[in-house]
Amino acid sequence: MNPKEIEGTVSLYRPSNKQLDFNLPISLSNNHLLIPDNRLLDGRWDIKVSWNYNGTDYLHKENITY
Repeated sequence: MNPKEIEGTVSLYRPSNKQLDFNLPISLSNNHLLIPDNRLLDGRWDIKVSWNYNGTDYLHKENITY
């Protein structure tokens, strides 16, 4: 995949505090997506990555504890 042709959104949800939820546009650097750690407080986060590449939609969901 060519990173420059990928468009999408990363949504981070904090189940214990909806006020901490935020969305970021996908902006890839060398096939890596960087999320500023100053926005992530310790605890559980639900992450949803949705993107489009060459007319095909993709979705990945994951839970992490930071």
